[in-house]
Amino acid sequence: MKSSIRIIKRFSVGLGLSILLLPFVSSEPLTHEKEGYSIPFLGYDFVFPRDHGSHPDFRTEWWYITGHLESESPKRSFGFQITFFRSATLPENEESQDSMPRQIFMAHAAILDKDTGIYTHEERFNREGWNAYTDTQTLDIANGNWRLQLLDTKSEEMEVSFSIKANNRQTLTLAPLKPKVFFGDKGVSRKGENPTAKSYYITFPRLRVSGTLIDSQEELEVTGVAWMDHEISSSQLSQGQIGWNWTSLIMDDGTEMMAYVMRREDGQVDPFSTLYLIDATGKLTRIDSDAFSWDPKTYWKSDDTGANYPVGYEIRWTHPNGEKRSLSVRTPHPNQEIIGSIGDFCYWEGAGTAYDESGNAIGKAYTELTGYNESLYGKF
Repeated sequence: MKSSIRIIKRFSVGLGLSILLLPFVSSEPLTHEKEGYSIPFLGYDFVFPRDHGSHPDFRTEWWYITGHLESESPKRSFGFQITFFRSATLPENEESQDSMPRQIFMAHAAILDKDTGIYTHEERFNREGWNAYTDTQTLDIANGNWRLQLLDTKSEEMEVSFSIKANNRQTLTLAPLKPKVFFGDKGVSRKGENPTAKSYYITFPRLRVSGTLIDSQEELEVTGVAWMDHEISSSQLSQGQIGWNWTSLIMDDGTEMMAYVMRREDGQVDPFSTLYLIDATGKLTRIDSDAFSWDPKTYWKSDDTGANYPVGYEIRWTHPNGEKRSLSVRTPHPNQEIIGSIGDFCYWEGAGTAYDESGNAIGKAYTELTGYNESLYGKF
C-alpha cells in the first residue's frame, strides 16, 4: 500500500486539470519520452468513441467534470466537481512485478450547497483490479460506486453517478449542447518549454445536465450546465513551474471562456499561459499570454493547509480584432479546498459567478488553483 501511495503522489495531481497551450512543432514527431511512456504528437488521428476511453500507454490521464445544478421544488442550487484519474506505474513495454500494479486509479468529488455554503468532498484510491477500471474502447470508468459512461455514441450523451460521504448522491445525464472542442494545435497542448510537456486535450464546453440529487435523504430533481475535460499526457510541469490558475466560464449568452495561467517559482507568468474564447457556434479564438492578464482581487487562507488562494480575480484581454474586454469572478463561499489525504495533493476547486465591467452577473464559473501550499514540480 505504501508503494502505491508513493506512486500516486508522483503521478496523479492535475485536476482538472485542464490546460490550453502552445503548439509543438518538430520535423520528427516525438512519440515517446525517455522512460518509455507515449507522448502526444501532431497528426494524431482522433477516433471516437475510442479516444473518450483510456490510454494506458500514457503516464497520466483524467476525466474532469464541473457543473452547476438547480432544483425547482424546493428551490435550491449546487455546484459539483468529479474527476477520475488513471496513472500508469511503468511503461507498457516493461514487465511488471507481482507486487506492483500496472495502473492505479484515483477520483475526487465535491458538492457545494450554494444556499448554505456547506462544502463536502471525498476521494477514492484503488489499484488495478481492485474495484476500479477504465475501458480502452469507449468512455466507461468506475472507481468504487462512482461511474462515468457514454450512453450514445452519436449524441455523445453521458451519465455520471457518485456519492459523497453518507448523505449525498447524484445520478446525472450530461448531453452536449455544442460540439466538443480540441485545445492547442489540433488537440495537442503544450504545457511548458520541455518538448515532452504536452497533452491531448478534449473538451465539452457546455453540457445540459439533468437528473437526481439526494441530499440528507431529500431527493431533488435537478437541471443545470456542466463543463468536461479529458486530458491525456505523460509529462506536465516544466522546471520552474510551481502550479496553475485555471477557470472555465459558461456564459448566459451561449459563449464560454477558458483561462489558464501557469505560475513560475520566480513569481512570473509562464509564456505558455493561454486564454480561449468559444463563440455560440463552437468556434475558438486563442489569446496568448502577452494579450491577457489574471489579477487576484480577494484571497482566502486555509486553516488546514496554510495556502492563501486568490479566490476572487479579474481577467483582462485584448481580442485579435483590437477590442479590450474584462470580467471578474467572485464567490460568496471561499471554503472550497480539496485536501487530499491519499494523493498528498491539496488544491482549491470552487464554484463562482462571472460579472461584466458594470457588475452584472453574466455566467457561471469554476476555478482551480494549485501549487499554493507547495510546488507541484516533480510530483508528476
